[in-house]
Amino acid sequence: MKKSLYTKKIWGLKDYSIDDIVSNYVKAEKTYGLYSKSAPKIMPKIQLPNAPMSECDEVKEEKKTVVKREKLLAKKYEFLIHTIIKRVLNNDNGMAYLHSAILQNVFGKDYRKMLDNLFKMGILHSDGYYSLDEKTYGYYFAPNVRFTYTLRPSSYLSDYDAKLNKCLLPYQTKEEQDNKQRLENDYLYSRYNDSLKYLKLQYVDEAVSFVTSHIFPTDKSNEYYVRVIDRYMDGDFHITSIDDNKRIYSIATSTPRLLKPFLNIKYSLDVHNSHPLLFNSILMSYYNIPTSLMDKIYPIYEQIYTSNVESHNVRRFLRKILITNNIEEENIKSIPIDVLYYMYLTSMGLFWDVTIPKEMVDEKNLLRSDIKVLMFREVFYSKKLTARGKEYAKIFAKDFPNVYTVVLDSKRENRTKLANDMMKIESELFGKILVGLYAKKFKVISIHDAIVVLDVKQNEKCTEEVVKQVMTAVYRKYGLHPDISVDYYGKECMEKLMEQNRLLKDLITDYVLQLKGLAQEGDEDAISLLKKIGNGDYDFYIDKDGQLMLHPLHI
Repeated sequence: MKKSLYTKKIWGLKDYSIDDIVSNYVKAEKTYGLYSKSAPKIMPKIQLPNAPMSECDEVKEEKKTVVKREKLLAKKYEFLIHTIIKRVLNNDNGMAYLHSAILQNVFGKDYRKMLDNLFKMGILHSDGYYSLDEKTYGYYFAPNVRFTYTLRPSSYLSDYDAKLNKCLLPYQTKEEQDNKQRLENDYLYSRYNDSLKYLKLQYVDEAVSFVTSHIFPTDKSNEYYVRVIDRYMDGDFHITSIDDNKRIYSIATSTPRLLKPFLNIKYSLDVHNSHPLLFNSILMSYYNIPTSLMDKIYPIYEQIYTSNVESHNVRRFLRKILITNNIEEENIKSIPIDVLYYMYLTSMGLFWDVTIPKEMVDEKNLLRSDIKVLMFREVFYSKKLTARGKEYAKIFAKDFPNVYTVVLDSKRENRTKLANDMMKIESELFGKILVGLYAKKFKVISIHDAIVVLDVKQNEKCTEEVVKQVMTAVYRKYGLHPDISVDYYGKECMEKLMEQNRLLKDLITDYVLQLKGLAQEGDEDAISLLKKIGNGDYDFYIDKDGQLMLHPLHI
C-alpha cells in the first residue's frame, strides 16, 4: 500500500519531552500516587525468612510489561497533549473544555492520573468548575509553557483520532441542534454553513510569509495569527456558535483584519457607524417617529450632504431645512434638534468623524478605531447611568443631550439591555439580508455588520450594486437608511498589503535602532519608550503622509 504523503501537525510541549512526562508518571505512581487527595501509605516489602527470591525470568517479564505500558502511555500522552493544545489554540479564551466521559473512552480509566501528573508537574491547570449539562471542566496551560509541533503522516495517531471523533459526534450534534434552536431559522443556518464550505485561505504562502515577517506588538498577537492560519489549513468550516442575540460566529468572525486579503474574498460591504445607526430605531420608538416620516426625511438628508454643508452648520438650520422641504412642522415639533442631527450624522455615515472634536483627536492621536472603543465604552455600552468621570461621555451628553437621555433610559432597568437590543436588531437585519442573497443562489457570509462576498463561480452575478440593493431594502423597512461602503480584495489587495508590510518593517527597524542608540547614551525618554514597546504597549502604523506613527494600544 502506498504510503500517505499528507502530513498533519502534532502539537507538543517545547520544554517537556513525552519521555520525561511518562517517567514522572511512573515514578509518581510508585511513590506518592496520582489522583489522590492525600498521598497513600506505601507499605515496605518484607522478605520472609526462608522465602525464595524472585526468579530472574519473572523480573524480565515484569520489565517487558513496564516497557510496553510506558510506550502506550507515551502515545496516549502525545495525543492528550496535542488535543488540549489544539483546543486551547482554537478557543479565544485559551481554555480547552473536555468531557470526562470522552477522556475515559479515548484514554482509558487512567486519564485522571494522566491529567493529575500534568497538574503536579506544573504544566497544566484546571478551572475546577463543572456543571451538569452546562459546562465541562476547563483546562489551560501554565503561563511559561511553550508549544511546538512536528509534521507527521496523516495516519499518525489515527486510532485515537477516530476514537475522539466518534465520542465527540453526539456532543457536536447536540451543539448544532442548540445553535439551530437559538437562530430559529433552519434555512439561514444551512445556507450559511454551505457558504462557509467555499471560504478558504487563497494565498497560503503569502499569508505565512506575512505573519512570519510582520512585527507584532506582542507574542500573543503573533500566536493568534498563526492559530487562525492553522484553522484555515484544517478546513471543514461551519458555524461555531450562535449567541442569545442570534449573532453568528464562525472562523470568519475570528479572522483578523490583516489576514482577510489572503482569503478568497471578492469584496465586502460594511455599514458605516453601524451601531450608532441602529440606535435610530430606538429613538424612533422613543419619540414615536413612523417609518414613513423617515422615508420622507432621508432624501432631504442626502441633499444636505451632497451640497457640502459643514456638519456643524447643518445642526443650526436642520429643522428649518426640513420644513422648507415639505416636512410638516407638526410632525417634527416634538423631536429635539439634537435627535434629528444625530439621525442625520448616522444616516450619512458621519458620526465617527464629528462625535469627538478634531482638535482633541489630533492632540491625542486618536484613530477611528479608538473613537469607536471610547464611545462604546463610555456611552452606548457603559453600565453606569452617569457621565461622571467619563471624558467622552460628557462630550456626547453636551452635543446630544436628548439622545444621551434615551441611552440612559434604555439601560435604567437593565444595564446590558441596550447593548443586547442593538445586537438583536443587527442580527435580525443581517439574517434577512442573507436570506435575500441566498434566494439568489449567492455564496455569502456575514461578519456582524458586514456582508462578505466570496470569489467563487456562483457569485459571478453577485455585484456590489445587487448586494447594496438588498441591504438597503431590508434596512429601510425598519426606517433606517444606511451608508454602505465597499472594500475590494483579491491579488492586488494582497500584494499591496505585503508591500506595506515590508515598508513598515524597514521603518520600524530603523526607528528602534535609533532609539537603542539614544538609550545607550543615557536618554531616559528613549529607554522608557523602548521598554513600553517591548511590553507591547504600542503598535506602529504608516500615516497618509508615509510617516511612521506610534500608537498606544491601551486608550
